Amino acid sequence: MREYVFDLEYDHGVHPVRDVFIDHPAVVATALDVSITLESGWRVERLTGPEDALDAVETVYVDEHCNDCTYPTSACDTELDYQVIEREPTARTVYRHVTDMSYCSSLGYLALETLGNGLVFDATQRGSSYEWRVLVPAERTVDGFHRALREDLPAGVSLAVQRIGTPERWPHAERSPPGTDLSFAQREALETARQLGYYDHPRVATMEDIAAELDLPLTTLRYRLRRAEAWATATALGTVPTSEPDTPERSGMVSEPVSTVDDDR
Repeated sequence: MREYVFDLEYDHGVHPVRDVFIDHPAVVATALDVSITLESGWRVERLTGPEDALDAVETVYVDEHCNDCTYPTSACDTELDYQVIEREPTARTVYRHVTDMSYCSSLGYLALETLGNGLVFDATQRGSSYEWRVLVPAERTVDGFHRALREDLPAGVSLAVQRIGTPERWPHAERSPPGTDLSFAQREALETARQLGYYDHPRVATMEDIAAELDLPLTTLRYRLRRAEAWATATALGTVPTSEPDTPERSGMVSEPVSTVDDDR
């Protein structure tokens, strides 16, 4: 098998579903399972982000649009069924089922049409980016698929091939078991720390800088970042992150009450 990573980059105004992700860049949609045939398919996705942003995304995400079409087209004749099967303040799990499909402009459909069966798919959406990872039997060439995909793209959508090679760190193998995944608040803390240079050498940001950027008590920030770092380490090593009670870390040097940590972690 060979792995191909394709990134579709969208301008605003091309697709209503992509637009809502562009408008709410903190929201990330990660495929947990994807199954596609030329007649039907289903997908389970995990969306994480701020509650108000998730509400906005959900409104568009589960309407009559085909989320996977590279661009809206009347030629797509799929019957759509969306269900929110799990709802949390900063997360949604969405089941999507498509049937009676004879054409769809999605990358997945076009890959099956040109490369045949036996493909494995993964997808991640964030901001203007819609990234697809495809496992293809090694004896097949993707030249025809790549050419057909480029020819089918409308103005305002660009295609980049990010990787071609042997499968490496396939996403499904790295995903955490239920109940151990990274919450939006922890992801936000980790991403902000990285963006501000907390992990640079030499370090250019402090815990206080990150807490100020996120407008959080220092104790809350320390707790969220520690949990996020534990998750990242466990994921990198292929182990299950340790489950902990949702309470902030206390220091033996602190005698005053620790600031209350939000339930949203």
